[in-house]
Amino acid sequence: MKKEFYDKPIYTITNYFTNFVASSIYLAVCNILLILFFVLTAMSPDKFNIFFLFIALIPLGPSLGALYSTISKLLREKDIYFSSYFWNTYKKNFVSFLKLWMVELIILTILFIDFQYFYLHMSQTGIYVVFVVLMVITLLIGLYAFPIASRFEVKLKDVFILSIYYAIKKFPITILKAIVIFLIYYLSKNLSILFLIFMPSIICSIFYFYDRNLLKELEDRFVASDNNI
Repeated sequence: MKKEFYDKPIYTITNYFTNFVASSIYLAVCNILLILFFVLTAMSPDKFNIFFLFIALIPLGPSLGALYSTISKLLREKDIYFSSYFWNTYKKNFVSFLKLWMVELIILTILFIDFQYFYLHMSQTGIYVVFVVLMVITLLIGLYAFPIASRFEVKLKDVFILSIYYAIKKFPITILKAIVIFLIYYLSKNLSILFLIFMPSIICSIFYFYDRNLLKELEDRFVASDNNI
């Protein structure tokens, strides 16, 4: 009887809903600096500072890595101890996610500074578009790097090599990921805060379904490699 209740759609939907709410709260707790930065910048736009934004963004990487890992686990197994799994993953993989994110963040910051300079001083040449394209490419590589790092213990260099490889090999999926990011960016300016709090979990869920075959392929490759040792 108990098993039949857990298998009912109403339980599954409620379980997902409560876990998505919890994930939004945990993400907010981990990124309180970023939230404060956006609140203060919204109150005084002239106070925007790229250095403070950089500092505020540092905790974002480990929390997003833990969120993706937890959402993936939830979608695979349907029912998990969501809170304990999120925080255990966050603590266990904090350093590896942070290293990965810092590489991405430093590259994105440098490209953004270059974009600002060329846009303000040489906009007539159109060269600033190059930096926009490079930022998008960097983000897309990161969208492969975090799923790989969340499932496998791989050296940082190998994570980026695999990410670039699969970004090219799975080019249709890469395009779909780019479309999702641009669509979410557009919707975020027109939807209520109620939807926005679920956005990170929704994005992680969509990307998990995109990444399933990739992760399965890597898992089979690593298992075969271990068997050959």
